[in-house]
Amino acid sequence: MEEFEILDFHELQVEKQGLDQASKYLQKKIQNGFKVSIVIKKQHNFALPPLQQKKNDLFSKHHQPVDLVSQSSEVTENNDKHGSSTSSNQSIKIAKNQIISPTQNETPEQHPNEQISQQSEDEPVSFDKSKTNSFEQLLKDDLLNQKLRTGLQFLRDGKFKLALERMMEVYKEGNEKLKQQAEKLQISVIILLCVQSLCYASQILKELGQINEALKCLDKCLNQFEINDFDVLSKIYIEKANLYLLNNQYLQSLDYYKKALNYYEQVNWKLDIAKILVKISFVYALLHDSVDAKKICYEGLSILQNKLDHQDPRIFDTYYTLGCIYYLEKEYDFALEYLEQSKDGFIKLYGQKHEQLCKIMNLQGVIYHLQGSSVNAIEIYEQLVTYYGDTESIGLALIMNNLALAYLDRMKFKSANLLFAKAITILKSYFNENHPAVQRIEKNKMLVASATLSYM
Repeated sequence: MEEFEILDFHELQVEKQGLDQASKYLQKKIQNGFKVSIVIKKQHNFALPPLQQKKNDLFSKHHQPVDLVSQSSEVTENNDKHGSSTSSNQSIKIAKNQIISPTQNETPEQHPNEQISQQSEDEPVSFDKSKTNSFEQLLKDDLLNQKLRTGLQFLRDGKFKLALERMMEVYKEGNEKLKQQAEKLQISVIILLCVQSLCYASQILKELGQINEALKCLDKCLNQFEINDFDVLSKIYIEKANLYLLNNQYLQSLDYYKKALNYYEQVNWKLDIAKILVKISFVYALLHDSVDAKKICYEGLSILQNKLDHQDPRIFDTYYTLGCIYYLEKEYDFALEYLEQSKDGFIKLYGQKHEQLCKIMNLQGVIYHLQGSSVNAIEIYEQLVTYYGDTESIGLALIMNNLALAYLDRMKFKSANLLFAKAITILKSYFNENHPAVQRIEKNKMLVASATLSYM
């Protein structure tokens, strides 16, 4: 496959400090065998609302269920207890000077003038293919690669600490090997393993709630290695945006989503554009700009409906996002309508027990509770507790908190007290006692005593 590089000529002039230098740079690229495509970026000029004061809780200080939408950052920092790229033929560099062998996957064309990424932006970046069999064989045989695969197995088994230790070992040992290695192909292998290990480490730290540490891993990828593969770079940007969103750093999140969007617009990858538009719309909703949020989300939905079968899960995900936007706007009837469409779609695809249903049903329960229908909320929460079974996860703890609060409304004090206690026990197995989620449920638990006294 002929090598090519996609360039925005206006940015190139700025980078090379003038037209003459930019022209010489392009001439050199062509002499080196590149087919150079010049493009003009299309940009979405979304009006960014001013940073507003963090919104007040939708519940009173004495009544705090967790909606997993507006409270996304509550299960974040915890410092004590615990993709394959669809790449064009670009290159990765280390220390801004050494050119490294690129990754390469052919991307199928499903629509004219459009390429579609086959990797979810929420998955870690991986580099499993290269242009030559010799590179692939070196990668397969490298001891660091074998250590990384062991770390992945730990991750699949839920052994996060061991998985993280193994990933960081790969990165540190790889850096040491780079100082001693002179052979270019071997250097390429080591660098790819270093980047891969950092991306997986970031994913693990995210699972452990250590958001700032997860961001540092991605920053190491961006700062230590010059990544010219726009799809790999976009996926790192998207993951950074996801992490900032978890930390309630909405402006930073929006900035990185837009960076990724600009890259995908250059190559007109419609589905990737649509997915990022939906993510951007949610951030706008959190910034209290519901008008732009809905406009952008409907734009993303329109693209998905034009390109995909209407039973595609990505469409049902977008319905969920619209439900969140209307929920944050306190348009609860519209929110429930979209949540029900999302729920029905996932049930048709995957049946009654699918992880995607948990967040949808939880938000339905929260809305019912807000509307004063604690009976309907209890019914939904009890279904979710049954779904989780004996799996003592963070999600189960938050559902138990919500169910306990609904029980309080129905004066089921003993049941509420037991659920608060179980939720706290679960969360303390992940976080320390000063973590916001633990503190929140501890306060809610205190409501049982005051509520009991008020009815005596």
